[in-house]
Amino acid sequence: LLDNYQKSTELDKVEPFIGEARFFRALYYFDFLSKFGGVPWIETQLGLESQELYQPRAKRHEIADHILADLDLAIERIPSFSTQAKGRVSKEVAQLFKARVALYEATWEKYHAGTAFAGEGDVRKYLTAARDASLAVINSGLFSLDNVGVKDGYHLLFNQHDYSNSNEIMLWRKYDSALGVMHHNSRDIAWNGQGVGLTRWLVDSYLCIDTDGKAKPISLASNYQGDDNLLKVIANRDPRLTQTMYAPGRPRTIKDGRDTLVIFTKPSINRTDVEKCATGYEMAKGLDPDDAEQIYVGVATKATVIFRYAEALLIYAEARAELGELTQVDLDLTINKLRDRVGMPHLTINPGYTDNRGEFTAARGYQGVPVSNILQEVRRERRVELALEGFRHNDLKRWRAHHLWNHDKIQGSKTAQFKDLTWLVDFFRTYPVPSSISGGYNEFLNTTVAKWVPESVEGNNYWTDDEGYFAPYQKFIPDGHFKFDPNKAYLLPIPTEQLVINDKLVQNPGWK
Repeated sequence: LLDNYQKSTELDKVEPFIGEARFFRALYYFDFLSKFGGVPWIETQLGLESQELYQPRAKRHEIADHILADLDLAIERIPSFSTQAKGRVSKEVAQLFKARVALYEATWEKYHAGTAFAGEGDVRKYLTAARDASLAVINSGLFSLDNVGVKDGYHLLFNQHDYSNSNEIMLWRKYDSALGVMHHNSRDIAWNGQGVGLTRWLVDSYLCIDTDGKAKPISLASNYQGDDNLLKVIANRDPRLTQTMYAPGRPRTIKDGRDTLVIFTKPSINRTDVEKCATGYEMAKGLDPDDAEQIYVGVATKATVIFRYAEALLIYAEARAELGELTQVDLDLTINKLRDRVGMPHLTINPGYTDNRGEFTAARGYQGVPVSNILQEVRRERRVELALEGFRHNDLKRWRAHHLWNHDKIQGSKTAQFKDLTWLVDFFRTYPVPSSISGGYNEFLNTTVAKWVPESVEGNNYWTDDEGYFAPYQKFIPDGHFKFDPNKAYLLPIPTEQLVINDKLVQNPGWK
């Protein structure tokens, strides 16, 4: 397309598609950049004899600059969200993606400076680009957060069939059973743990609302009740926790929008590897209990969120913090809007505490470029708001956060809570169980709760570490640490066959 579009006699009609082509080229190259660093930059269609096949790798900042140039052209030529056809990339999506790329490269180059992975780009230039592109999305006035103040509103954001009327979802994928375009994700989540689970460290990162009404880390909040069982874990916490993770009483299945048929009681830790909850903290984000397809058809057509407005707010706050420009006005424009959706106390420019167990502290093994108190909280907000949406791995890489892979053990919840279920039995003695379940509340108590027995699959379906927590990789990583090698693991190796074909390519640091 890019090689041949000039042959068109209707260039004015072609321009938007050129913008889209450049957007998707940027999308592919960003994937290469995040995995391999600098790669050869190809701008023309290749043939078997093309010399471009044998050119050396470009430097990483050169690839980043090419990506941003592609996105600048996309922003210029793609119609705005307000006029673009539904389901197509819009100008504002390109702006948000530009902000994502620019923030990634800025922070990568800042935090990897002086290492084998250092870049040669202008950190401030990239931060400014991230700030300005995300602000352009905000200032467009086309987007806002969905479900503000709505009960369970954060959870409801992620389980829709159609986002055509959403104020927040900027780009999404539609599924259609009539066309044979379906998936199994929400169906599997509805019935079991899908072989995964939230980690202890993710759960612990959610703030606690203390007795003075302020949000604080669990290590500093007198209102935190500990993690002896799920009910204590969720007490007084950021509401996004119970809208991301299953807690006792959340509906699993609702029939015809009326009657709850199945509720969550305890995680599926006694199932097989592909079905169990691996950590005792079972994922609920993305589930729609009132979905006839998952109940009767066995497949799902829930839409996939690709870009959403919340990311623009988080990028703007982080870029401003990295530039040393963050103000209370910025926080109120961004992070505090996210908190308003779920009724969380606001973040202030002086949080009023120092989290000595924060992710970027000496207590957690961090030895890199100093991270300010407020930037720690901005990063925490990003982790919580975007949890389970696929951002975390790249975030840890760009922040050079190998200490979190190597210092924090791979853990889940405490296992002892499932060996004595008294706490759960007591909860369901007072919980208002829907009348449609198991013949009613009394029947539920007599047949379900009364017959609960402690889980007896220790050493088979789950393992406990020396601290009493789920150790999902006990068989494979006995000490519970990832063994991330900071001298090479930040980038993948260039495949050997590529090095053989093109002797001008150079392998990434640390790989032989």
